[in-house]
Amino acid sequence: MKWTMQELVKQYHMNNEIDEIIDFGDDFEVADLISLSPVHVVGDFEVYDNKEFIFYLNLKCTMTLPCARTLEEVEYPIDLDVEEVFSLEPTEESNLIDGITIDLLPIIWSNIILEKPMRVVSKKAEENFELDNTEFEKEDTNEAFALLKNYKK
Repeated sequence: MKWTMQELVKQYHMNNEIDEIIDFGDDFEVADLISLSPVHVVGDFEVYDNKEFIFYLNLKCTMTLPCARTLEEVEYPIDLDVEEVFSLEPTEESNLIDGITIDLLPIIWSNIILEKPMRVVSKKAEENFELDNTEFEKEDTNEAFALLKNYKK
């Protein structure tokens, strides 16, 4: 998913649609990420004055993460719409084009990682997990501080 600006300008007038599958493999170091399915990238792009390129992408994949309670593997589907702007002139809303190429792989990767939840819980663990409130309702009576309980200013 790397193009020169010339290729994008030429392709824009013929076919500006994108439909690719990207496999990031298992060579990543992200906490709690067990695996990532191949990412299906669908979308299109626009070119303005041969200086600005706007990509409208939909990313679909499945992350496999450990359950926060049981550590069993949980599949977490991702269906994400992304709009990314690349420009020759730096602005707050755009990515600066470095040289003559535009590489979408780092942008796709960062958007997927931003969607990673802090924790997931498997359906099985969610159904079987019951919090025993009586444990929290017990009053811990420590004889040394029992008299302070009734103390008022």
